[in-house]
Amino acid sequence: MNNTSSSRLWWLVVPSIWACHISAVAQEEIYQGPVPYNFQSQVVGTTSPGSAQSGTPFMGTSSLAGSPLNVGNSLSTRPSLVEWGPFRVYPQISYLFTYGNGLEAEPGINSTTAINTVTPDMLIKIGQAWTLDYAPSLAYYSNPLFHNTTDQRVVLAGGTTYGNWTLNLSQSYIDTTDPLVETGTQVEQEVYATALNAAWQMNGHLSLQLGLNQNFRFAQAYIDLHEWTTSDWLNYQFERQLGVAIGVTGGYDEVSLGSDMPFEEAQGRVSFQPGPKLSLSATGGIEDRQFIHPSAPALVTPIFNATAQYQASAGTTLTVSGGRTVTPTFYGNEIQVVTSVSGGIRQHIVGKTFLSINGSYVSEPFTSIVAASPYYFGVPPSTSVAQTRSDTFTNIRVTLSTAFRSHLTGSIFYSRSDNSSSQIDYSYTGNQVGLQLNYQF
Repeated sequence: MNNTSSSRLWWLVVPSIWACHISAVAQEEIYQGPVPYNFQSQVVGTTSPGSAQSGTPFMGTSSLAGSPLNVGNSLSTRPSLVEWGPFRVYPQISYLFTYGNGLEAEPGINSTTAINTVTPDMLIKIGQAWTLDYAPSLAYYSNPLFHNTTDQRVVLAGGTTYGNWTLNLSQSYIDTTDPLVETGTQVEQEVYATALNAAWQMNGHLSLQLGLNQNFRFAQAYIDLHEWTTSDWLNYQFERQLGVAIGVTGGYDEVSLGSDMPFEEAQGRVSFQPGPKLSLSATGGIEDRQFIHPSAPALVTPIFNATAQYQASAGTTLTVSGGRTVTPTFYGNEIQVVTSVSGGIRQHIVGKTFLSINGSYVSEPFTSIVAASPYYFGVPPSTSVAQTRSDTFTNIRVTLSTAFRSHLTGSIFYSRSDNSSSQIDYSYTGNQVGLQLNYQF
């Protein structure tokens, strides 16, 4: 964590204090057999706003095969280890060993390293209303070109119902240092993410969803980002299997260096589940992004997010997803349009052993706003918009996972990544193998 962390903690504390005035019933997950692999959370551009997870578009793309900070963010279903009044404690610890090549400590320098990562995780349920999850993560690199890191994640979440209204609030903080594809270096980031959502069930078919999000990213040696968005949807459920919606989003990206970016989105959404084995969802529309100080022509971009999941048999799940989003990069006066397509299969082998094969393709063109002269009279001059870099990232990962005992799970994996960039210093091909163990007390 860098030295400015303490001065920014009020972004975490103030919403957390406000959140304590809301009471709720938290939904608990009940294990009912094998859970289909959620490949969507591994795809760039599909993480929801306010989630503050590795994989969120504005946090960049990690070169590492996995993020240990996202391991323990689901509610535990086993009995708590400690209970005290309204508090129930669910601790766990994970160990991740990774050995890989093609990792960049500096642009154009591809290195080989072993990484040992230990992540204790403490999940606390507060009554039936709130959860608080804290997970520090210590990573040790064998290659001296990389520096050892201490990452952290804190998530406070809860909600309530009032009549036909449902309210939910989450406050997240994440401090992480990963080698990133976009920068070709290890980048320390601090992210504060606040999400407030409300849903009004107007009648048996019609409902309204309202959302407010605030995301702050502080990146060491790169530009900082302050983002505010509001997203509002009107839903109509024709029947249990089919629903449609229309929505509008307004947002503002304020960066520490370069042009600020107000933007608006108009989208439509359809969800269709024709049977117990198949589920489909698709969202699509247009984003109109403006640039000010310096100004530039607006960028109008088609955006979308789609997922299809098919339960081929009791032990086989197929998933296909894709998306496109627009986000500021780590450099001033620059944005990237991230388009991703991915697919995965999760196959039950025997007992509690599963095989997962996942692949993804990501296109990331970088668009720069060419800065004009800072000296002018009257109306500021408009600048041009031009593509300065284009990356194509592909990845395939094979994972074999099993449960050794009721408390201990483990997996081994192989991952191959390739990033082809128009700027040669950011191109690489890497292979990673690893072992992960997770113990719930």
